[in-house]
Parts: sequence; structure tokens; C-alpha cells
Amino acid sequence: MGVESRGSWSGWRNREVRISDRTDRPTLLEVRGGLTSNFRFLRMVDSRSTGTTLVTTTRGRWMRIVLPVGSSGFSVERFVAADGAGGFHRWQARTVEAGALPTLTSEEREGELTETFGYFHPKRYYEERHVFRYEFEGHGSVTYHPETGGSPVEIPHYPPRPKGTIPMAHHGYITISSPDKWRVSIV
Repeated sequence: MGVESRGSWSGWRNREVRISDRTDRPTLLEVRGGLTSNFRFLRMVDSRSTGTTLVTTTRGRWMRIVLPVGSSGFSVERFVAADGAGGFHRWQARTVEAGALPTLTSEEREGELTETFGYFHPKRYYEERHVFRYEFEGHGSVTYHPETGGSPVEIPHYPPRPKGTIPMAHHGYITISSPDKWRVSIV
């Protein structure tokens, strides 16, 4: 399979998509599965799936995710849920720019499932640090991807109603994922 440029992709079943123009920085994607079809989007490195799930689509809702630094693309797997409904809808994916992401502010935001936020707050002085605050109603995870590259920081949480903070030293992207509701803000 050849290298595909930045843009959009879709399909009915399993597929591998290579995006090799920016492996030194995270790539922002917007993905969606069908109304009755379920798909897993997996990270690829060196044209092989790592088995790391980026997101599992839910009910045709667009979800923003981050393809981490060093990724060569993503693969898509169709799967049948426990209730046996496979559906006949297709998946879609497209690259987006940072401006398409909702930004984090001091106002509390609520949501559910998976969402990615952009963090681009200018510092008034060198030592100033903002803190990302999160709270889940159930279990979930938070992943911070520095905009300039580097290793992502993942904080998985499994106890009920976890909450916590992450100091934000650099601009970047924060993905919050939970099957239940969550609340986030910057303080």
C-alpha cells in the first residue's frame, strides 16, 4: 500500500492508512464510525499495527484523537459488539488542524466518551504553570501530547470517581476518554 497524503479516508471494513509526512509531531485526527457499526482505530509504527487502541467509535459521533509522535499511520478494525449487531455503516477519518480543537479554559467543561482539547495558553512569565484538573464519574484516562513532539504522558484511572491534576509545562493536546461523564478545566 502506498503512502497517503494528509486528508480524509473512509471504508467499510479493516484498512491500514499510512500518514508519513509528520512523524516528529503529533497528528490530529477526527474519526467516526457508523450509527450501527463499531470500529477500533489502532496506532501504526513502521507500517505495523502496535495493537494500541487510539479510540473505539460509538454511535456515529465524531471524535478527535491524537496520533502520537513516531506513528506512521493508523489501522481500522471492524468488530461486532456483544449484542451481535454488526451494522452496515462505514468509518471515516480526516486530519484536522489545532484550530479545530476545543480549547481548555478556566471554565469547567463536561462531556462523555472521548475528546481532545488544545492547550495553547501564553505564559505571562517564565515560571508560570497552568494546571489541568479532571474528574471522572467512572473510570477513564487522560493523555497529554506535547505539541513539539516527545513522549506522550498517559494517566490511566480505574477506581470509581477518580480526579486529579496535571501541571502543564508546554503547549500541547490533552485527550480525555471515559465511557462515563467527565469534567475538565485549567486552573
